[in-house]
Amino acid sequence: MIAMEALKEVMKIREIRPAVLCDRLGIKSNVLSERFKQKNVSVTKLNEMLRLMDYKIVVVPRDSRVPEGGFEIE
Repeated sequence: MIAMEALKEVMKIREIRPAVLCDRLGIKSNVLSERFKQKNVSVTKLNEMLRLMDYKIVVVPRDSRVPEGGFEIE
């Protein structure tokens, strides 16, 4: 799963619409739309968006299990 797919899943889990995320980030909807189209988003931008939904980025050993509610980014 790519990073922005995981972000969309978090939005579903937290029931956060794109308009709400835009408002929290202080960005326009077209900016968020462009981020969703990117195959690669910066860790800084991803972390900024995840933080607003009470999620975080974690680096773990490859053989670690992904916890329930977690996502593995490729």
